[in-house]
Amino acid sequence: MKIVVRNVIVLLAFVAYNYFCLAKEGQLVTVGAFVNEDQPGSDLNWDILKNNLKPEIACQAEVTTVPQQDVYETVRTFCNASSRLPYTAIIGPKSHVSTEAIESICSSLTIPYFLTHWSFTPYFKETPKSTFNLYPESLTFSQALVSIVLSLDWPKFVVVYENADSLSRLQDVLKIQAYEEGSGQNEIFVKSLGPGPDYRPLLKNITSLVPRRIILDCHVDKIKDILLQAKEVKLLNDLSTSIFLTSLDAHTLDYTDIGMVTNITTIRLFNPYEKQIQDIVSTYYRDISPEKLKVETALQHDSMLLLAKAVNTLYEEEPHLDHLSTFKECSGRNRYRDRTGIKLMQQLKSTEIDGLTGKVLIEEGQRTTFELEIIEIRYPEKPIGIWHSDTPQSVQLTRNATEREQQLQQRMMDHNFIVSSKIGKPYLMPSEIEGARGNDRYKGFSMDLMTEVAKLMDITFDFVITATDNPAGIVSDLINRRADLGICDLTITEERSRLIDFSAPFMNLGIAILHKEIDQEEIDNMYAFMRPFSWTVWIYTITLFLVLSIVILVIARLDPDDWENPHPCNPNPEELENIWGIKNCLWLTLGSFMTQGCDILPKGVCSRIATAMWWFFSLIMTSTYTANLAAFLTASKQEDSPIKDVEGLANQNKVKYGLMRGGSTQSFFEHSNNSLYQKMWATMKNENPSVFEDSNDKGVERVKNTKHALYAFLMESAQIEYEMNRRCDLKKVGLYLDSKSYGIGMPLGAVYRHKVNAAILTLRETGKILELKEKWWKSESGHTCDEGPGDDNNEALTLANVGGVFIVLGAGLGLAFLLAIIEFLWNVHSISVDEHMTYMEALKCELKFACNITVTKKAAKPVISESSSSSSGRDKSVSKTILAGAGSFLNINASVLNRLGHLRDLESCE
Repeated sequence: MKIVVRNVIVLLAFVAYNYFCLAKEGQLVTVGAFVNEDQPGSDLNWDILKNNLKPEIACQAEVTTVPQQDVYETVRTFCNASSRLPYTAIIGPKSHVSTEAIESICSSLTIPYFLTHWSFTPYFKETPKSTFNLYPESLTFSQALVSIVLSLDWPKFVVVYENADSLSRLQDVLKIQAYEEGSGQNEIFVKSLGPGPDYRPLLKNITSLVPRRIILDCHVDKIKDILLQAKEVKLLNDLSTSIFLTSLDAHTLDYTDIGMVTNITTIRLFNPYEKQIQDIVSTYYRDISPEKLKVETALQHDSMLLLAKAVNTLYEEEPHLDHLSTFKECSGRNRYRDRTGIKLMQQLKSTEIDGLTGKVLIEEGQRTTFELEIIEIRYPEKPIGIWHSDTPQSVQLTRNATEREQQLQQRMMDHNFIVSSKIGKPYLMPSEIEGARGNDRYKGFSMDLMTEVAKLMDITFDFVITATDNPAGIVSDLINRRADLGICDLTITEERSRLIDFSAPFMNLGIAILHKEIDQEEIDNMYAFMRPFSWTVWIYTITLFLVLSIVILVIARLDPDDWENPHPCNPNPEELENIWGIKNCLWLTLGSFMTQGCDILPKGVCSRIATAMWWFFSLIMTSTYTANLAAFLTASKQEDSPIKDVEGLANQNKVKYGLMRGGSTQSFFEHSNNSLYQKMWATMKNENPSVFEDSNDKGVERVKNTKHALYAFLMESAQIEYEMNRRCDLKKVGLYLDSKSYGIGMPLGAVYRHKVNAAILTLRETGKILELKEKWWKSESGHTCDEGPGDDNNEALTLANVGGVFIVLGAGLGLAFLLAIIEFLWNVHSISVDEHMTYMEALKCELKFACNITVTKKAAKPVISESSSSSSGRDKSVSKTILAGAGSFLNINASVLNRLGHLRDLESCE
């Protein structure tokens, strides 16, 4: 049906133009247009030729359809047509097969042959003299493409080609780098488009590649389908994707369905927004808007102008020239040497016109002088650059920096940024707002920082939580373009910088050691004076004290030298006395152990040897205790820090240490060349149970819950500061192990990176970032921990360290006072019995005397005011009773009292 309609249109055009053109007298110009089935032959407007020829020259034209791949049928059709019409010039089809067949015949018949499509011309192949190709010459066009690609400043890109012609056009582009299949260092990736029509597998493969810069060379009819499928696979969902279309007709497509998030760049031979071109299009192509005019139609228009000008010039030079149109048979064996055809071809080579596609001058059958405009589909009115064949190595940029920034800003404003993050205090936390939607679901430092950045960039954004809820997931989202930005405690590392781009740092920090403060009850132990000896030593010492007292008691009773004469005046006593009862033995060993001595000492050799050994033992133990006590008490201030720095942590095996699995801290230790860090990494890997945690929060909880502070966690100092402000039992140990920074992540080659950097620098200079950190690290928590009691080097002991000594002293004094009261009451009881007094009378008398501290002498018996008939015999009894009570109070046994009585007798004898 299409062929029938096309033939009818061709027939009507032929009849019309024959009617108008053949009505003229004089020279006749006959033009034949041969088109393929998919070429719009109806776009040919022969009024261009008619209106530009001299009035004396008549014209006729015919459009003939030839097959694309059948050479025989093409030749047969052309020869039949040439036998009917005396062709002055031919406009050829776009099929290479058809073109070469007709080109060969036209060369033999000396008929000028116009081409309006791309044709690859190897440097070793000579173009037929009868051929005039108005399409830019292939080698020059390839050089133009490489200059344009270099001006785009794409460090890496993907070349997607359709066929061999595409590779021919891109041959110089591929020479930018020596491409090697399978090499990970390639900057150019080459992909074949395939047969289609489903290009999604290829496009999905491209989405997995790091560069999102694509050069697409294919037929213009396929471009929109490819872009729509690319949109379906989310290849066009971010601002960082850029596509360069090499087709000169790409600007004629409608990209409304594609969307304008992705930057699409293309080239064109003419600017349809120029008034001159719009006037020409409105005159000759009323049914086509200037923006939709294809390059083939424009080149056909220029070919008619070129032919008209050449014929006019030739006619002016030789008005009586032979007829421009002559019948020529294809079956002739000899080459035609048509004088008029040869002169016309020579005139065409020297003719220059200003056509729709600019300056047209055909040299050696090719158009080597042309100009290409580089445009962005979003802003087609003004080109962003111009390439000219006179300066093939460079591109003239037409936009200044301000215009580029304005256009980028407009694209950013039209795009809603997706920000990937993870839950983690204080960077991002769920908000307490019930039923919250969108960004109101979260709060934290990252949210506030992103809000400030968005205000400066004048953009909108939505937070999404990465699937794995860790930094690796954020990096993955950015690599796969599922997000435009990534923000959290995301450390800038060399490994990550190869995968994504980072903004300027918004926070500087380093790896430090998080440890737990020892419980204050353990630090401020009032019984710290007991710590120089272990409980085992204390028990052994006390047991030995009791056992040795019994041993000395036994030895003293066995040793004859410890038995003494109780009456020194009597040289022949009837009995001997031994003072080493259990109380005196305990007193001797206790006095020796306390380094205070004793008022009674053993006299026997055996007992002295035993006592001397005890003294030696007491000397060693007391000296050791004294030395250790000073060390333990003065070092108590440092006992809350068993590790002081990373060296101390690495060189001990009591406190275990670990880090977050899969984070930048692990990468630091794993790839460090420092021998100390390598040792720590080897230790951590071999620990069982594992010392690694899945998140920083779990690591902090493990530090807090491990008894006796036997676990330390290596993490970034910023997070340590946050935890220390909320958990006063945590602390940072030592200096930073390294220096690193947090940054906002972006996909590689993000066009808005400099915008984010500018926003971060502004926030740093104005102090806004420090303000946000103060808010979320301190103010938001509602409380902060004290910095500490003062100078860490102060080693003065406090009551908390030695308070136990006071308690022991108080307990001993209390016990002594209690025993004194018991003995006092018992003595009062004895007096009341011996003196036949009431208990209250004796108690009143003794209390009255005890309270009168000015009296230093005591009566032998109590003075009772209400009884004056006390006899001297009774006084003696009271005196003995008081003396016995005093002896009991002093813990002296009866033998000692008797000895004291004998001493008084001895003094009286003397």
